[in-house]
Amino acid sequence: MELPKTYDFGFGELVELSHLEITFGISRRIALKYLKALRIQPLYFKDEIFFSLPTFNRIVYVLSKPGSPGFIFPASKAKTNQHLRKKGYLVEVTDEILEEAKSPHILAEMAAATGRDSSMIKKLVSAENATSRKKNE
Repeated sequence: MELPKTYDFGFGELVELSHLEITFGISRRIALKYLKALRIQPLYFKDEIFFSLPTFNRIVYVLSKPGSPGFIFPASKAKTNQHLRKKGYLVEVTDEILEEAKSPHILAEMAAATGRDSSMIKKLVSAENATSRKKNE
């Protein structure tokens, strides 16, 4: 089995589309539908397709954390389940989900959940708190 290619340009990994194919056991066509449903634009290099793994992780984190509406991925058996749709499960990422995924609080929550260096969390949260205080003054 060949591992997916990755590139890191300093802002996070760009990962070959085959990462999704291998991870979820899906076809290339379905992997592209996953990116489309999550509103992640693929990057085409020659005959290879890449995507931003940090962006993918942030959006999936927002979709799966407590209080989220739930999400039905393309080609899921649950796609035809009307009960889930009536409960509010999403089939495509909304603007609100994208805005939340951009938030520094999400990065802080993700870092805390993975046990990463707490100094990064403190910097993110304190920078946002300082901005909020300036707005209130």
